[in-house]
Amino acid sequence: MRISFTGYKIALIVVAGILFGLLLYWLMNGDENNGSQARSHQGTSVDISSDRDTFEYFLSTLGERELNDVQRDYEAFADSVSYGENQKSLFAKYQAYRQSLDNISPSDSLSGIDYLYFIQDQIHLRQAELFTESEQNKLFYVENLARDMTIKRLELEALGLDENARAEQWQDELDKLPPDMKESYQNAALISQIGALDNMSASDYDSALDQLVGTEAASRIRAYEQEEEAFEQNLAAYFAEKHAFSPTSSPSQLQALKDKYFSADQQRRVTALENVQNNTQ
Repeated sequence: MRISFTGYKIALIVVAGILFGLLLYWLMNGDENNGSQARSHQGTSVDISSDRDTFEYFLSTLGERELNDVQRDYEAFADSVSYGENQKSLFAKYQAYRQSLDNISPSDSLSGIDYLYFIQDQIHLRQAELFTESEQNKLFYVENLARDMTIKRLELEALGLDENARAEQWQDELDKLPPDMKESYQNAALISQIGALDNMSASDYDSALDQLVGTEAASRIRAYEQEEEAFEQNLAAYFAEKHAFSPTSSPSQLQALKDKYFSADQQRRVTALENVQNNTQ
């Protein structure tokens, strides 16, 4: 049985080569796991991949916590790192920026590319009002580029070019990008092409997949597809049995149930999924 791929599944195999379970493993093994954390942050550590990732990590708890509590938690973190004092002023500006986005009110008459033009102009205006050029590049480069490329794609489609001419002009736009961003957009196009194969018959799908990504990558996709289907079946059976357990069941009984269905690595993923499920209830 062939299951339908979502974008992240394909990206993990074809583009990144990183299994989803590794991300969940990181989430479940963060070194900040104390009672003062917001519920949604239990078992996680502060994301310091970039300034913006750090800001979004703290601001993501708005709704669970008041802004004053979020600010207090962030300042406690900032005081614990060497670069924290410089980052504090940027965090204040980033909060003001996020709040300013709520005031963008496009006219109801705007649609399609005109709507995107309006949003792009308004966002750039607010970024320029609050941040230096270097800060804008650091915080918003990828986001702004994504909107720019979406607009460029729509502009090309509006020209009424045939498929080959449109593909050539799109490639010209990609060639202007830094190598890493060029690869990202090419991979995004590949993901879209693979997703379009889902409605094919099994034999046609296999043939088209081989032609699109090559035999080796196609084999990895099929292997992962089979592993993912087996995991989903085991997960459904696990939750069914767990639901039937008595509320007084011991931790050892629950662990034995996990051992029945999952490997040690898979159990980290299951625990993460259980935490997400509990947080949404």
